[in-house]
Amino acid sequence: MSTSRAAVAELYGKIAESENTRLATHPMEREITLRAIRHHLSGFGSAADSRNQQKRIADVGGGPGKLAFALADEGHHVDLVDLSPGLIDLARQEQDNRRANTQGDEHQALLASIGVGDALDQNLPLAAGSYDAVLLLGPLYHLLEEAERVAAVRNALNLARPDGGLVFCAFVSVEAHLRDLAVREPQRLVEQREFYAAYLQNGRYARHNSTLGTTSQSFHTNSSDARDFLQRHFAAAADLVGLRSTEGILGGGLDRSLVGAEPEVVQAWADLMFEQYSEQERHLGGADHLLAVLRRK
Repeated sequence: MSTSRAAVAELYGKIAESENTRLATHPMEREITLRAIRHHLSGFGSAADSRNQQKRIADVGGGPGKLAFALADEGHHVDLVDLSPGLIDLARQEQDNRRANTQGDEHQALLASIGVGDALDQNLPLAAGSYDAVLLLGPLYHLLEEAERVAAVRNALNLARPDGGLVFCAFVSVEAHLRDLAVREPQRLVEQREFYAAYLQNGRYARHNSTLGTTSQSFHTNSSDARDFLQRHFAAAADLVGLRSTEGILGGGLDRSLVGAEPEVVQAWADLMFEQYSEQERHLGGADHLLAVLRRK
């Protein structure tokens, strides 16, 4: 069953406003993802190193650009593409707002480019082999077929510069969906036994969303299978240099009390999760998102 990218774009068009605020309500995902990007861009040195040197970053499937703008604020050249015109419209609105708020010699950071684009398109309007980092933080968990996921990662690697360009790949964990199911609708595991028996085998979650009037299509995995996928298909082209949880031990919405907390409180928890918990194998099952990092050979 191939993915209907039109259905994915339609879904995100309908939930664009909630997607625009999603990372604000998931502070650990936001902060640990940014820390991981800085960490690897600095060559595992000080995170400040990546801020002091402009990097070229392509954010493929970056939605309304929340991470893209955060990285632009740190001085990086960032190009954003996403499958959903609705999400790209929100990114362009933010870009316009930043231009309008420029005062005197004080300029707000802008993205280098913003456009609609498909992670499966080999001809994205981005320069091949030119990026220090390529973010693939949304597309892989909306691609039902393994061949599609292979193509998306291959296209991202093609954008990364040879001999060291990085690709950050995000996956949604099976455990994340099961936790959500247990909290929200535990009876579905019994009422839809056949569906969940198949889901636990293949990770495919494709269902009609009657509320939105569209189809939800997603693929979920676990840390072992994510490693296996990347090593089977890309060992000759790239090294797998990292795999971590983007929530540490605070997946499943356990960081909700940090929403609106003082910045130093959020930073302290993000530091703890990143440094002590996000890479430990025994905690990866507690992740909502798994973040793998490839370095192009």
